[in-house]
Amino acid sequence: MPVLTVFYTKLLINLLLTFGIIWTISKSGLFAKWQKENEKLVLGLAFVLLRLIPWIGIFLIVNEDPRGDIPFFFYKAEAAKRGGFVYRDFWSYHAPLYAYIISLPVWIWHNSRAIVLFMVLMESFILWLTYSTYKTRITNALQLAVIYYMLPAGFMYILVDGQEEVWFWGAALIIWRFTLKKPVNYEVGIGLLYALALLTIKVTFIFLLPALLVVVKKPVKMLLVMAAVGLPAVGFLYWQIGDLFLMPIQHTEQLMTPNLFSITRPFVELFFTVNEKKSTLINWIGLLFTVFVPAFMAYKARHKHINEVLPGIFIACFVCMMIFQASAMGAYLIAYLMAVLFEIIDVRKTFHVIILLAVNWLTVVQPFVWVYIKQPAYTSLGMFSNLSYLFEYCLQILNVLCFFWILRETYRKVVSEKLTTA
Repeated sequence: MPVLTVFYTKLLINLLLTFGIIWTISKSGLFAKWQKENEKLVLGLAFVLLRLIPWIGIFLIVNEDPRGDIPFFFYKAEAAKRGGFVYRDFWSYHAPLYAYIISLPVWIWHNSRAIVLFMVLMESFILWLTYSTYKTRITNALQLAVIYYMLPAGFMYILVDGQEEVWFWGAALIIWRFTLKKPVNYEVGIGLLYALALLTIKVTFIFLLPALLVVVKKPVKMLLVMAAVGLPAVGFLYWQIGDLFLMPIQHTEQLMTPNLFSITRPFVELFFTVNEKKSTLINWIGLLFTVFVPAFMAYKARHKHINEVLPGIFIACFVCMMIFQASAMGAYLIAYLMAVLFEIIDVRKTFHVIILLAVNWLTVVQPFVWVYIKQPAYTSLGMFSNLSYLFEYCLQILNVLCFFWILRETYRKVVSEKLTTA
């Protein structure tokens, strides 16, 4: 199917999903009733209608080939299935266990479509776990779960492209649930869980660690537990493959959009030229802000229990990554989209809903437009005489403004809200 046809189809689907979201928001009373009486039936129907049937339609009936990172994922899964050693026998920009995990569905069905279905099932498991956690805390949890299934970003990037970033929230959610069940002496447990997450997903999950260490009661104890798991794993990898296990870090060098650097670059270039092949310094500056802002928020909220602030500092961490990291791209929104919906968004407020819909539409539209116009780097203001460039640049600005709004609301949630019962 031609690229433009795919894009126009995505826009039509986005429009239908948006109408569905608006209808769902208008039926708050009905969903509150269903949450008490028919939660499993409603969640099951939502999964079938908004994930399983579309997957069947796209990949079995229309017979589309998976796009995005799925071909690369399938290459890794095949290599892992053959018994290859990660980083040595095949390329991977993920944690060492990731390739072996996504190879599991390939053992059942040797097809890249199996990985997409696996990502959909993982996303739905994380959503179910999120709903189970929030349903005792808020009365509209079921409504939010159904809304999530209709959010364009999740629909497109997970169902169509098979992205895995929602696993970040899954890992943080498991850690959070542990602190809810064990509000004291939790350091050993979350140290183990965090170390396992770092071995499973991506190295970027480490961004959450500084803020987490600020809010735990015994940070040294947690670090020692992590070291007890991580150091033997790193030692084993070094023994087998030398420094090849540092391969995931190399993935952070490429400059992407949209982020604060990409929208300020035309002005930065007025003073000095940015060498895209040597952008390490830019990413290091972005990393400082990515780590410092959530850690500062955690420090301001240090009088609160970790189980009150963990979802908020998680959101802050990854929205800061998208704002400040020059290598961040729009698809990373799905890392914290579910958490934002349940933790920050109030669907009774029109402006909240507008931001939610805007950031989802922008996340679908902006990357396509940027790629379609040949991924321009805006190195001078004169480039905006090209209306296509100006349009895409405006999309980037709107995207980043939405990120800042999410960060501001998260700050209010973490720092300004009154204490609740731990």
